[in-house]
Amino acid sequence: MDREFVVRKQVQNRAIVREVDQARQRDLVRTVVKGACVLVTVLFAAWQHLDARRLDKVEADLSRQHARLRAVHRHLVLEEEFLVGPARVEAIATRQLGMKQPTHETSTVIERVTMTPPPTSAVVAQR
Repeated sequence: MDREFVVRKQVQNRAIVREVDQARQRDLVRTVVKGACVLVTVLFAAWQHLDARRLDKVEADLSRQHARLRAVHRHLVLEEEFLVGPARVEAIATRQLGMKQPTHETSTVIERVTMTPPPTSAVVAQR
């Protein structure tokens, strides 16, 4: 058996230049742009959702604070009415200040005098 070895010449691939496929590049750019648009839309929707949840929490906090402040206001109004009530003022005046109830002999009623307006066609002086 005779064996023959054939030595083939090596092909040099260094001279071969790959060309850029323009159609494939356009498809790749379109895909990237579409993906970016979808990503922006999803991020915007998520931001809106999270912002709505945050605002709901803020609203709940503010409504609780408003209810608490209304209760405090109601309490302060009742306290003010108690402090300026005529019975309390009279008790302080008689006990602490030593004042007495006025009697008919010690009190005088002053009537208000109503002024009549001057006539509209009054003549002061004439020559």
